[in-house]
Amino acid sequence: MARYLLVGHLTRDVLSEGGFRFGGAVLYAGLTVRRLGFETHVLTSSAEPSESLESLFPELFFHHQVSRETTVFENLETPEGRRQRVLARAAPLDLEVFYRKPLETEVLHLAPVLDEIPLRAEVYARAFRYRFLVANPQGWFREVEGEGIVRPAKPDLSKGPRFEAVVVSQEDLAADPQALLEALKERSKILVLTRGAEGASLFMKKRERFFPARKVQAVDTTGAGDILAGGFFGLLFRGENPACALEKAMEMAAIGVSRPGLSGVPSRAEIARLLENR
Repeated sequence: MARYLLVGHLTRDVLSEGGFRFGGAVLYAGLTVRRLGFETHVLTSSAEPSESLESLFPELFFHHQVSRETTVFENLETPEGRRQRVLARAAPLDLEVFYRKPLETEVLHLAPVLDEIPLRAEVYARAFRYRFLVANPQGWFREVEGEGIVRPAKPDLSKGPRFEAVVVSQEDLAADPQALLEALKERSKILVLTRGAEGASLFMKKRERFFPARKVQAVDTTGAGDILAGGFFGLLFRGENPACALEKAMEMAAIGVSRPGLSGVPSRAEIARLLENR
């Protein structure tokens, strides 16, 4: 069983009716790849007790760095659409602790939600030993302004790693869509740009191919892009054709939006049926 390691903050997402639910790309994508059959590890930082995370998510292996706070997001509905506010922020991940004894994995998946891991290639070369480097790096394209409001940011990608594959959304690149898209093309062999309910574009060998999304009744779109990313990367690592991998990953994401929160992550049985019906 291949080892798959995700790096980034898990989150608490505040609910409008009160309370919260856990989220973050490391959980949405992590549960997806676990149900694809990978041995799935999560490197994260939070104030959650380690034993609680292990009890809540027994499918995953946690490498947990204790923080005074857990990253907390609140979604705000405005006339211009949904905006996010940060109510608390976990400490950045300390990757230098692995320099002497790097973590080993077949797949290394960078999944920041709020710039909690560095955008420097040498850090990953020293902290990890991996064969296949991928990312859905939405957290590198965000910054926080007054009162915790999240707004688009334009990072310098020139010192970042080179990836086998990257998945980003149109929303992620809002600070400078064309420039950031071109920069990501230069740093990834395969790039997927998700376009919400419309579908997704696959960029590969200087060509673009568009895949329309299946129309579904959306209950909750949170985490859909993370599910897609995990499914896509997992299938790519297994040797799947990129176009076929994207089509199947989009089907997984379509399942994801039909249910709220992490309950939307496709089950093992749902994924098995998708893969059988090629």
